[in-house]
Amino acid sequence: MPGETITLQVGQCGNQVGLQYWQQLALEHGINSDGKSLPYPLNTNNLRFQQLNNNNDTESETTTTSTKYRNDHPELFFTLSDANTYTPRSILVDMEPSVISKSTSTLPMFNPRNVHLSEQGNGAANNWINGYKYGTEEEERLFNIIDREADKCDNLSNFQLFHSVAGGTGSGVGSKILELLSDRYGHKKLLNTFSIFPSNEGTSDVVVQPYNTILTLKRLIDYSDATFVFHNDSLNQIENLLFNNTFQQHDDNDMFLGANKLIANISASVSNPLRFPGYMYSSIESILSNLIPTPDLKFLTSSIAPFSTQKHNYINEYEMILELSNDRYKTNRVTSDTNYLTMMNYLIGENLDSNEIRKGILKSQQRTPFVPWASRSVQVVHGKKSPFVSNRSLEGVQITNNTSIIEVFNKILRQYDLLIKRKAYVNRYYNGLEEEQEVMDLFSESREAVKRVVDEYKKCKEVNYLDDDDDEEGDLIVVDQDMDI
Repeated sequence: MPGETITLQVGQCGNQVGLQYWQQLALEHGINSDGKSLPYPLNTNNLRFQQLNNNNDTESETTTTSTKYRNDHPELFFTLSDANTYTPRSILVDMEPSVISKSTSTLPMFNPRNVHLSEQGNGAANNWINGYKYGTEEEERLFNIIDREADKCDNLSNFQLFHSVAGGTGSGVGSKILELLSDRYGHKKLLNTFSIFPSNEGTSDVVVQPYNTILTLKRLIDYSDATFVFHNDSLNQIENLLFNNTFQQHDDNDMFLGANKLIANISASVSNPLRFPGYMYSSIESILSNLIPTPDLKFLTSSIAPFSTQKHNYINEYEMILELSNDRYKTNRVTSDTNYLTMMNYLIGENLDSNEIRKGILKSQQRTPFVPWASRSVQVVHGKKSPFVSNRSLEGVQITNNTSIIEVFNKILRQYDLLIKRKAYVNRYYNGLEEEQEVMDLFSESREAVKRVVDEYKKCKEVNYLDDDDDEEGDLIVVDQDMDI
């Protein structure tokens, strides 16, 4: 039985994505916004419902639910109360109240005791150091919430963080939380992040975002076990391809609604084999160990196949696998000289055709430029459709570990270097001359850490990459696995 996951959503971006994420999980598990569960469907073809009690009270049968007959596992992400009400295992953190207020009003199932807001309510002013200092000051209060939620778990397995790397709260407070979780739990619990990277096209409203990003990346490199990279430029392109700008923007907070839905759909799909269990990948550890070959190479790229509901209909599994490898649908920009370390395809549907899957795997292996030392394994996860979802069409998500992260990080480094060589806006990160050298050392250490990751991804393209490692013991090497068909 897999263990529970606690979700931390930090900052404006993290809470916007988090809201979409929990709406997706609630939909898939038949949970209303108030936490009440729908009766579990016994047969998804005619939506006949499972009888959930032993009396003859018809009204009770249609309004009462139980986990006794469920084939899914919502308890991995939700707490079930004695009153049969589900509450997300989620902690909401922000320094200003507007986004969290919208989240709690949209989904009253959120536990109000798991909300942490700044008493001043004035935000972090898009400055990493403000968020980091706030997280340090509020360390005890934050951990009281985290510990209280952890105590509700029978077998806590994983923490996951939704945040932006470029702002103030998501980057600064998020960085501090990563440090605190690492200090408290070490390697006893997995810590993965869904990190949203800033747009590189045009001019950003946040002039110091290269500083914020560099400082946050240092903490992701040091403390996370896996980071799923979502780049705003790529997300916007995917949104245009899939939805043709059909999302209507009503206010500034809705600007990234389509992109947030994409992130939520992908991140929910990652845990599909845990929540709707099959024969393989029964834990988040088994998923990540097949994606991350060494601890230094842990930045993951996602891809999502066009939704059938958006006039993109796929006939079979073969075409789905090939479409998932299309660079147009990657969540960060992938160039032609990209090499792949690992690849995992999620096919979420019913009665999958094993012959079409094998054809797709063989074709994908031929087309994919893997690094020379890795197995050319194209792994397939057979995900199950939620019985509560009326759309039974095949869906697909791909998670890869590839060298496109080199260009993503190099572009961030170039933007950072342009600012730091003139010390532009550096004075926003310290209050006096006595702090200046400390801040400059912090910047320098962070840049070096990011550069080391870039160099590591460059080295991994070499055929003898593993030969020079003296400490291979404990590293996770991808192996071929049988498909779950």
